[in-house]
Amino acid sequence: MNQPISFIWDQQSAAAALKAGSAAGISETGAYEGDITSAVYEFGKDGSQSQALVLSLDADGQKANFLRINFLGRDGSQTFGMGLIAAIMWVAQVKNAQAQQRQGQNGPEWFLPALEGKRVGLFLQKILTTKTTDGSDSYKFEVRHVFQPGSRLTYKEFTEKTPAEAIAALERTMKDKDDRKPHDSSRGGWGAHSNNNGGWGNNQTDPNSVPDSRLQQANRQVSHNNQNPPFDDDIPF
Repeated sequence: MNQPISFIWDQQSAAAALKAGSAAGISETGAYEGDITSAVYEFGKDGSQSQALVLSLDADGQKANFLRINFLGRDGSQTFGMGLIAAIMWVAQVKNAQAQQRQGQNGPEWFLPALEGKRVGLFLQKILTTKTTDGSDSYKFEVRHVFQPGSRLTYKEFTEKTPAEAIAALERTMKDKDDRKPHDSSRGGWGAHSNNNGGWGNNQTDPNSVPDSRLQQANRQVSHNNQNPPFDDDIPF
């Protein structure tokens, strides 16, 4: 027979209370503090020298996956993402992060064990996208800034000894980015072309109109003849 359990308030239950009512996944643009659960490399294809670090974040129960930070471009040059990774290393207090290989779900993968399990603050922007498979709406997140959990200081604010204001400013001003494509006309919906045979040069009949009477038709013919009299060539018959 099952026995009812008793409940106590302790450190474990307090941690569980923090997650009460939280969604399973992060769904809005904003600042999030959490633990990096995965930091995996992604490499370019077809001769591209690009590289990216793909993070997964667990923010006290709210999760975000596939946070891609591109740090090398197609030609191998550094991009804006290199600064984001450097800021993450500062926040995580990691001075040396060496790539290692392991067996992932889809085969061997390169990852950064020095970052996994570390707590960081990330400002994420929601990007509205269109699925290539069926054209339906979707979304993803991109890392726009990095900050220290608790203090909310960015590295620039920390070094210049200024108040933590950058993240609050982003919260006030940054909105979702809409990268959705217009829907295919065969699917209808937003952006679809309307093919109703209307417009210039098309004769349209209003199905709700009342037909003219014979008197109205005769009067209209007389008016037309008065405005356009028959041509007279002065040749008697």
